[in-house]
Amino acid sequence: MKKLLPTLILHFVIIALMYLVGWILFDQLPAEIPTHWNAAGEVDAYMPKMKAIILFPSIALLVTLLFPLFRFIDPKREKYALFTKSWMMIQTAILFFFAYIYFVSLYIALNPGTQMEQFIFGGIGVLFILIGNYLGKIRQNYFVGIKTPWTLNNEEVWNKTQRVGGWSFVISGLILFAEAFLKIYLVPVMIFCIAFAALTPVIYSYFAYRKLEKK
Repeated sequence: MKKLLPTLILHFVIIALMYLVGWILFDQLPAEIPTHWNAAGEVDAYMPKMKAIILFPSIALLVTLLFPLFRFIDPKREKYALFTKSWMMIQTAILFFFAYIYFVSLYIALNPGTQMEQFIFGGIGVLFILIGNYLGKIRQNYFVGIKTPWTLNNEEVWNKTQRVGGWSFVISGLILFAEAFLKIYLVPVMIFCIAFAALTPVIYSYFAYRKLEKK
């Protein structure tokens, strides 16, 4: 627990910063904050600013509190000791992404003419790269990693699939990050990268399992 304490403190500092920045900027913010953008990069959903500056940090807080619960209720909880550092790094990456999207929303609310594609694509790209770097170290469990019928049924397939998933996330992240600046085919690239990152390890796990069955 002592080893986890610095990371937990960091998480709560990030959340506190989200609340603080929202309240500091409250008077400057417009009545409504953009919360969603369509495929063309145009805002298509707004939220009252009071609700936004409370809701987004509160969701981050809830997610942070749920992470330890996953470990506690997981039937394979003993496995977490084998990948504690990687699991904490993934938690931190997800929380940073929550905060990043929140701050981007506030920035765009204050600067309505700003194009958001570069911010969003770049942020998702970095998130994918960070997750991919630690995914290969995740050991068999029911909450974290690439979970398919084949990975959950065979530990060797699990370990191999996480490594493949790690590479697919890193590759997708690099493409998304590059596209944030190139802006060539934003929507098709996004769809491709998400599909590639999600489907590649799933398909691999099936064939890896079938190969082991034939031995």
